[in-house]
Amino acid sequence: MKTILLLLVLLITPAGAAEPQVLLEEPFTGELSKDWFWGLGTWKAENGILRGFESGARRHGPVKVRRMPLRDAVVELEFRLEGKATFAGIIFNGSQERGHILHLVMAKDTIRVIAHPAKGETKDLLKVPATLAAGEWHRVRLELRGGSLSAVIDDQKIAADHACIAEEKLTFGLSGESGGPEGEKAGALEFRRLKISL
Repeated sequence: MKTILLLLVLLITPAGAAEPQVLLEEPFTGELSKDWFWGLGTWKAENGILRGFESGARRHGPVKVRRMPLRDAVVELEFRLEGKATFAGIIFNGSQERGHILHLVMAKDTIRVIAHPAKGETKDLLKVPATLAAGEWHRVRLELRGGSLSAVIDDQKIAADHACIAEEKLTFGLSGESGGPEGEKAGALEFRRLKISL
């Protein structure tokens, strides 16, 4: 029986197919590594969850950025919107001079893919209705291949293309709108099961 199962696996596995190379798996069980080097708001990793919320005088949603040079990649994670939080985002940046390259925005009622073809330039590649309830975990699988992005958020599939997607991304960030300047009382963003592979 084991021999038959092995033969079946060999028959359905494409020749030369290799296991994905895992670049990062974040447990979020304690202090973040120094590769998470910049952020806005307050962030804490505990019990397998990275939680962020707005804080301080500057009016901006929480952002946490990690060094992660890549071009093509698969990003998998789960996110949850707590309280008045309205959206979570995954953002890719170039050098400091280049700035933002690509942003996936996952709001309660909308999914957007935003490209930044040049520093200071913003272009909506995709904007579609969505239903992403607060207080629930949502699964994300985002794939970057050349100038193409494809993603599945829960069971909703999206795709977009732009030349800037193929650029080298030097940093990867988690971001969003957590509910406003009242800080954690207003709401928070939570992320878990982050995995990046080739």
